Amino acid sequence: MPKEAVQVVFTSKGVVAVERSEVPVAGTGELVVRIDRVGVCGTDLHLLDGHIGDPFPLVPGHEFVGVVAEVGPGDERGLAAGDRVAVEMLVVCGRCDRCREGRRNLCVRDDPATHPGAGRQMGVNIPRSVRPFAGGYATHLVAPRDAVVHRIPDGVPLETAVLVEPLAVSVRAVERGRISVGDTVAIIGPGPIGLLAAAAAVSAGATEIVVVGGRTARRMLAHSFGATHTVAGSGEAAFAEVRQIIPGGPDVVIECAGNTRAQLDAIRMVRRGGRVVLAGACGSGLTLCIPSDDLLLTREIDLLPSFLAAGGYERALKLLDQARFPYASLVTHVYALDEVEKAFAAVNARSEGLIKAVLVPPAD
Repeated sequence: MPKEAVQVVFTSKGVVAVERSEVPVAGTGELVVRIDRVGVCGTDLHLLDGHIGDPFPLVPGHEFVGVVAEVGPGDERGLAAGDRVAVEMLVVCGRCDRCREGRRNLCVRDDPATHPGAGRQMGVNIPRSVRPFAGGYATHLVAPRDAVVHRIPDGVPLETAVLVEPLAVSVRAVERGRISVGDTVAIIGPGPIGLLAAAAAVSAGATEIVVVGGRTARRMLAHSFGATHTVAGSGEAAFAEVRQIIPGGPDVVIECAGNTRAQLDAIRMVRRGGRVVLAGACGSGLTLCIPSDDLLLTREIDLLPSFLAAGGYERALKLLDQARFPYASLVTHVYALDEVEKAFAAVNARSEGLIKAVLVPPAD
């Protein structure tokens, strides 16, 4: 075992530190996971900016994969030291009505209205004072008894498996849109979630997929993830071009850009009676767009927010194992764990060519 654990800590709003401590020991029913790599998500930056409550001090990072280092006494998940795993970031209770109906992303134990101060999202809303090793920006993470842990298929390298959480989120967005065989789909915003949503839509049976917006390089990459068409820009010009490709508008529009303009574009773009999935603004503090009645009410548009994964990890791991799409191409920037602020600067600056940045902790 290594002599020390290393963690990135958000000590307060806007303040980042790299700290060292003793390596954790697995308690009853727990697993200690040696983190192999962790994705940098926009949510992490929103956290640091203070847009998601006040969980400080916090160890961030919810897009992580690793290897089981120790299995605590009484653990019943059937895992062993050396197993490669993905740990779901939301530690659900498994007993509430939402968990039992399969919507464990809405576990009531994570609801601040009914359980104030009792966050259950590892790397997002569990302060270090509550769980000292509950974030993926670290060498080690302790998965509690209730955490859902998945073995990573042998054919999926950890370099690709690190995308399992954003892919699970994209799978959930496709599920929320009720996309099925023969549907037409538009996806606004070709970031990691949007590109992975295209792959998930293909797997659900969509026949035409239009990816809208973003830089030229990202739109070109979208074809590798199943897009049949891409459209530049936003607003009226993009609306007109999408309507040329799909007369009357797509059955489903998934908004992944995370701004009010994209939300309005999605509602205008979808067909009458269609479905709009809002997947882009989670954790941003953004005020959602509420359009006029002629765009929403009289067209009976279904507005469907999509939050976290709700069981999408299993399907995401299957998609990664099928290797139908060039998932590894999304990881464009890799940084050492102690280069976290350099990684944040690149993400904030929207550096040329950046799609997904990943942090790699130091080796033992």
